[in-house]
Amino acid sequence: ESQNKKLPIFERIKFLSIFSSNLEEFYKIRISEYRQTIAQENNEPELKSRAKATLYEINKEVSRQMQDFFFIFRDEILPELARNNIILYQGEQPIIEMHRAFIRNYFYDEIFPFLQPVLILKDDISSFLRDNRLYLVIKLYKKSNAELCYALIKIPFSKVPRFISLPSIGETHYLMFIDDAIGYNLDIVFPGFIVDSYYSIRISRDADFSIDPHRNYDLVKEIQKSVKKRKTGRANRMVYNHRMPADMLQYLCETYHIPESQCIPAGRYLTLEDLIKLPNPGSPSLSSRTFSPMRVALFDRSGSMFKVIKNQDILLHYPYQSFDYLIRFLTEAAYDPKVDEIKITQYRVAEESAVVNALITAAKNGKRVTVFVELKARFDEENNIATSERMKKYGIKIIYSTPGLKVHAKVALIL
Repeated sequence: ESQNKKLPIFERIKFLSIFSSNLEEFYKIRISEYRQTIAQENNEPELKSRAKATLYEINKEVSRQMQDFFFIFRDEILPELARNNIILYQGEQPIIEMHRAFIRNYFYDEIFPFLQPVLILKDDISSFLRDNRLYLVIKLYKKSNAELCYALIKIPFSKVPRFISLPSIGETHYLMFIDDAIGYNLDIVFPGFIVDSYYSIRISRDADFSIDPHRNYDLVKEIQKSVKKRKTGRANRMVYNHRMPADMLQYLCETYHIPESQCIPAGRYLTLEDLIKLPNPGSPSLSSRTFSPMRVALFDRSGSMFKVIKNQDILLHYPYQSFDYLIRFLTEAAYDPKVDEIKITQYRVAEESAVVNALITAAKNGKRVTVFVELKARFDEENNIATSERMKKYGIKIIYSTPGLKVHAKVALIL
């Protein structure tokens, strides 16, 4: 899809973002299963051998796909942006003087206060490389004695955007990765050093955990415990800029105990699921047109959805028709004096969920509300537990999922 020239350029960029995001989850979950097979001591040697061979083939295929990815990004997407008067600066490009001054000032004001640089010392206590974070590894020489050193900076995405909009020149718009905005100002960060070069790295950690359906335990506590472990799980992949020198890569692997077989070379820029956040300073036609959901005239003309469905069934087809009708349905149920009970399943909900708010309103109005919560919705476990605790406070009955069953169905019943 990213190569489909019939699509608007920012839609093609979106597909590169989706590829990056899916690949990251693939490593965090599916690859973890193979690593667990290899790590378990009681597994048969043949089983371990097959898992190792599969991992080798996966990494080989991913490396090929990554080459395709960066070819599309570098040789197709960037030139197409340039043809539409949008320049996304790349590290090798010379920077216009007025942009240099802008980047310097932006760095001082918006980025520098949030940086926490550390030296990488192989035989000392090393910093922990967090999952889902982008780091710059810097090669330095001390000014005093020319000693070689390596340093690490975590890019502060929670504080600053990934892409910086620079001043336009005429009709041409300029954008820059925050990675480079930091890289161009490393002399400020390391005043006692000569900066030689910098490279991006990213770690993926095991995020998979299994729940034994045959054991008798508190499912909520078991999942909470497993989710905490996810943040410090075993590293199963390090992606790095392929231009990183071999001795530097080896130093990192030895310091952070990452086998070189788990290191995958990539382009200059990593964490490219962020491409979905790339600003479009040009024409709206460069992005896909958004569509408004179709309305249901019967519901819009009537003050009560219940009166409509008393006379006939209505089929709503998302996303072609508005999801708002479901919220209206639950809200009406929360206030209707004839409603005694609401039962519903929950798989994933937003942090500020209109569905949950409607259920709480119903409970406050004396309705019996029962919610079946699937705790095993991957990467939403903590949010589901927190939402359940909130609903419990208002007297809503919560039924948690069972270990051997995963419920994806979304079902609501109004009595």
